[in-house]
Amino acid sequence: MRSTETTFSWPHRHRSSWALAGFIFLSLMLHSAPFFLFQTAAPKLTEPPRKAYPVQLLTPFDADGTRSQENEDVLRWVNANDPAIITRIPVVEPKGLLDIAYEPSFATPRTPPLDVPPEPSTVQFPPARDPLAFIRSANPVLTASPMKRARQATSLSFSSELARRAPATAAFSPAAKSKVPVQNMRVMLGVAPEGEVRYTFVQGSSGVPALDQEAINFLSTLVFAPTSALDWGTVTVNWGDDIAQ
Repeated sequence: MRSTETTFSWPHRHRSSWALAGFIFLSLMLHSAPFFLFQTAAPKLTEPPRKAYPVQLLTPFDADGTRSQENEDVLRWVNANDPAIITRIPVVEPKGLLDIAYEPSFATPRTPPLDVPPEPSTVQFPPARDPLAFIRSANPVLTASPMKRARQATSLSFSSELARRAPATAAFSPAAKSKVPVQNMRVMLGVAPEGEVRYTFVQGSSGVPALDQEAINFLSTLVFAPTSALDWGTVTVNWGDDIAQ
């Protein structure tokens, strides 16, 4: 019997399996399946933009080179109805804009340079005062100036019932005098429709009978404006400085 072993160690070779071939074929089919399942459509090319029509220039000349009156009329109509003339921004150039002469900024001084500051003035002290005069000036003596009082004349005040009929000028200058202060005298008058004083009643005496009698005599001589009825009113005699003795 011959031994299977040899002098050298040769590797043992196994037979190929059909399972490996099957797995390779299956992998190939799985990888090729997406190409059939997920098919992409070819991109649709957009149509190229339509070309503009060729511009036809309108000239005053025909094809044969002669001047056409119809073309000139059309050109004048286009110029008259051109919207670009309306939409154009008008440019208004100020009159004499280019006539302004250039004046450099440094020609007119803005801030003058600072001069040397003036010397401070020396302090002038007042002359010395007399000590006694300075002490007396602390308590000045106030001298009251005499008060001047305007002289006041005797006047008459009529109530509202007689004021509208009272004479414009009723100056009463009493001749009697008094050494003591007196009170204003109030007299009730009854004035007839003709304007004469018919009734006199003393409501408040001045305190001096001579002044009262003289006032009654003066009021009895007054003449009021005429009216249609008898009016009653009060007259107040305001004594002035002319009765002081």
